[in-house]
Order: sequence, then structure tokens, then C-alpha cells
Amino acid sequence: MKNRLRLRYFWIVLLIACSIPERASGQGGPPASIVTEPIREQEFNNQIRLVGRCQAWTESQMVSEVSGVVAGINAEEGIYVERGEPLISIDTRRIALAVKAKAAAERQAEINSQLAEAGLQRIKELKERNLVSETRLDSAMAWAGIQSARHGQLEAELGQLKLELENCVIRARYSGFTGKRLVDVGSWVTAGTPVFETVDISRIRVYVDLPERYFGHVALGSEVTLERTGDSHSYTGTVIGTSANASAQTHTFPITIEIPNPDGLLAGGMLVRATLTMKEKFTSFAVSKDAIVRQGSSTMIYTVIDGKAAPIPVTLTATAGDYVAVTGDGLEPGMPVVIRGNERIFPGSPVMTNPPSEGESTEQEPEVSSVETGS
Repeated sequence: MKNRLRLRYFWIVLLIACSIPERASGQGGPPASIVTEPIREQEFNNQIRLVGRCQAWTESQMVSEVSGVVAGINAEEGIYVERGEPLISIDTRRIALAVKAKAAAERQAEINSQLAEAGLQRIKELKERNLVSETRLDSAMAWAGIQSARHGQLEAELGQLKLELENCVIRARYSGFTGKRLVDVGSWVTAGTPVFETVDISRIRVYVDLPERYFGHVALGSEVTLERTGDSHSYTGTVIGTSANASAQTHTFPITIEIPNPDGLLAGGMLVRATLTMKEKFTSFAVSKDAIVRQGSSTMIYTVIDGKAAPIPVTLTATAGDYVAVTGDGLEPGMPVVIRGNERIFPGSPVMTNPPSEGESTEQEPEVSSVETGS
């Protein structure tokens, strides 16, 4: 075992040693092809970063609308179901017999109503020839009305029973994921008994606590950028609600954000980093997001000096569409910044600047947005 570990260590050291000359030889290799864009000055909105809590857009319990014995389980826990897909089946035999009996009674009532109406028409004809009294006509009209009402009542009761028969299959009310199943085969349920939990995460609500000093600085409809804790995947959402009452415990104001979640990577209970855009504006140097290079905890951009790549450490203070506000020593308006090819260069490597490809414009007019960290 020890010999095997020594051999593995030897090959790792050898590979590292072999890679050093290759990188050094790159200094004299052909220049890397890059595309640059000049640093600009533009207006941004102040921003504040806060931690938010995700909540599913809809989270509810599907309930039974009829009483009966659970005959079957049609869905498993934790799967995606479309609206209308069956979840639970209730034994239909009792309700099916009730439907059959009610249908017979409704048919009999329909016939009686038709007979009463036909009798009323005959009485009316006789009354026109003064062969029957007004009282006889009134009685015929009342009887026809009673039979018609009875038929209507039984027709409605039959419709209700048919609806109950249909509701013996409990279906998903919306597309989403199933949660915990609350009944099992053989369980007796009544109308209103919860049978399945379901969750819709096609959209997500995010709640953030806005510090008191920022109240009134975030507008409804303003754009919000969110990132999941632990990775750099970003989402764009909108502020849909601001509370007018501060929390008595934290003296912060809850903000509600709506986030489309088509890929399903956000879920209820997750923590996210939310960057809210505020109303106040400032002017700053701006570079394309493609110019930003991150190496560990360092953030930099590359410019070109005497045909070689030169890094400049920067601090990001705001975002606006495809552009970010940056600060750093040595930044000047019009300074060329590498926006394509920066993944192939390193400090001091020779570069060759090319114009943007056809159809690619470096003159964009993004929507404007400094970033403050909320306490």
C-alpha cells in the first residue's frame, strides 16, 4: 500500500513539473486573439444585497369531496404531476347505485311532468269552450307546476350524485409536485378530508427583510437579481409587494419578490442572496459582465498595454443589464477592456486585438442600477 501511494505521488509531482515549462513557453507563443471594449461612464441605481427566504408559489392539501373508502393510490410522493392527473381513487360502488336509483326516479318524474303538461293543455282547450270551470283549470296548472318542480329537483339531485361519482377520483388542482400522502388504501374519508399535499414551484415567492433606513427606497415592479446560496446561478425577479408595517422583533419591512422558476432549481425553504434596486442613482465606470474575471477571492479585468495582457483588480458595486459598475486603481474612461478571449490569457501574455464579430455590438444601452450590504 505504501509503495502504491509513493508511486502515485511521484506521477503527480512529475505531471506538475511537466506543466510548468509548457506555461512558461506560452510567453513566446503566438498572441492570443481577443476582443476589447472601452470603459464607459454611465448612471447606475444604488443596490442593496439581502438574504431572502424562498416559498413555493402554491402549497396546499388536496381534499376529498365525497365520503367513502380509499380504493386506490394513483400517484407516488415526490413526483411531478400535471393538472387533472389522478391522485387518489374512492370506492364508487355505493355512489354508483345511488346514481342509478336517482336516475330512475328522475325519469319517472319527467314522465309525470309531461303527462301533467299534456293534461293542462287539454283543460285549457276545454276552458276555451267553457266546458270546464276556472277551478278545474287552476288545479291542472298547479298540478303541472308541482310535477315540473319535482322533476327539476330530482334532475338536480341526479346531477349532484353524478358529480360525486366523478369526484371519487381526486385529481391534482394544478401542475406541481406531490408531497406527503395522507391516506392509505382502506382508509375511510369524508368530505373535506386531506388526502395529498401538493406544491407548485413553477414560480417562487422570496421574502426579504428590508432594513428600516431603506423603507420607501424600493419601488413596486423594480427588478431583483437573486443567486442561490452556494453557487453562482442567478435569477431575475420583480418586487410585487412591500409591507407598510415593520416587524416588532427586527424593525425590518418584509419585501415580497416573484421569481420565475422554469428549471425548478429553487424550492421552498431555500436561502438566496437578493440584490434589490433602489431609486437613488450614481455615476460610475461601467464594463461588460463578460470582462469580469474571478480567480479565487480576487476579481479583475484585463486591459492591453504594449500588446500584452495587464490585469487590474476591481470591485463590483452595481449591475445594470449586461454591465457592471466597477471601481479600482488605474481605471480611465476609454481604456480597452478584454471582453472576449480573457479565458485564454494571463498577466503578461501577448495578445492580438480583433474587431467584434459581425452582428455583435459593443455599444449597448442597458437599463441602469451601487451595491450596499444590508445589515
